[in-house]
Amino acid sequence: MTDGRLIGVDWGTSSFRAVLMDGVGAILARVERPAGLLSVRDGAFEPVLVEAIGAWESCGRCPIIASGMVTSRTGWVETAYLGCPAGPDELAGALRRIETPAGRRIAFITGLACRNAAGEPDVMRGEETQVAGLMPAGERLVVLPGTHSKWVHVADGRILRFRTAMTGDVFAAVKDHTVLRLTTAVARTAPEAFAQGLASGARDAGAGLLGKLFRLRAGSLMGDFPAEETAERLSGLLIGTEIAEARAFAPGLGGPVVIVGGEELAARYQAAFDRLGIAAETAPADAAFAGQFRIARSAGLI
Repeated sequence: MTDGRLIGVDWGTSSFRAVLMDGVGAILARVERPAGLLSVRDGAFEPVLVEAIGAWESCGRCPIIASGMVTSRTGWVETAYLGCPAGPDELAGALRRIETPAGRRIAFITGLACRNAAGEPDVMRGEETQVAGLMPAGERLVVLPGTHSKWVHVADGRILRFRTAMTGDVFAAVKDHTVLRLTTAVARTAPEAFAQGLASGARDAGAGLLGKLFRLRAGSLMGDFPAEETAERLSGLLIGTEIAEARAFAPGLGGPVVIVGGEELAARYQAAFDRLGIAAETAPADAAFAGQFRIARSAGLI
């Protein structure tokens, strides 16, 4: 495609996404495959990349910019975390650039690290690029829900600090590998069950999670709700706890919370915010690629 100026690659542990962008960041073509890092054998990253984007190189090669877990210890090129505060310009200045044996020019976006008031560390890889694609005005709180949800304090487009909640990981572990598995049946859609779990999790500013988890078990044994509702109640409980904790992390910021994520998860968090009376809005799709374009332009790649 002769109008292509930049190839953006979002490469995670279990998924691969790439787009071809023009000179203003508009997406001309895209590909998505279950070719995450775990599927790459013997470090053969370039062949996987070429198999996905080879058709876009028929009229010449564009610079490639990549983000996500591809820069982790198990990725293609491990990069050191960049400290906060950081935005597109700082990320552009920290790009790790390589030229492959086949002559492809690839710039890798590194992740970010910060420490809380107690000196405890936190890290992210990939989410920094999504936030860079948003550029919200003023001070805002951004949530990127997932296996490891990120809550990000942003000021004028730069990430000041963030915190991670292992909500998705804990949901899977508790549902399938604790006593709750004995009273959990195949989940059914149950908005009210989710809402009740949410209210319980948010209660007491999110405190008391360990006891609340066991009360899910007791509630099922006592016949308070059917086993088909356990998973929805557990999901609500964990998300409610996560939101309550995050409100204490960054209180009083202006504007609605910005939700960045896949359609299903974003809708679940939007429903949670609505139930809790918290203003929230869902960010446009493809924030990661918008961030890649902004960083590439700052770095002079295009």
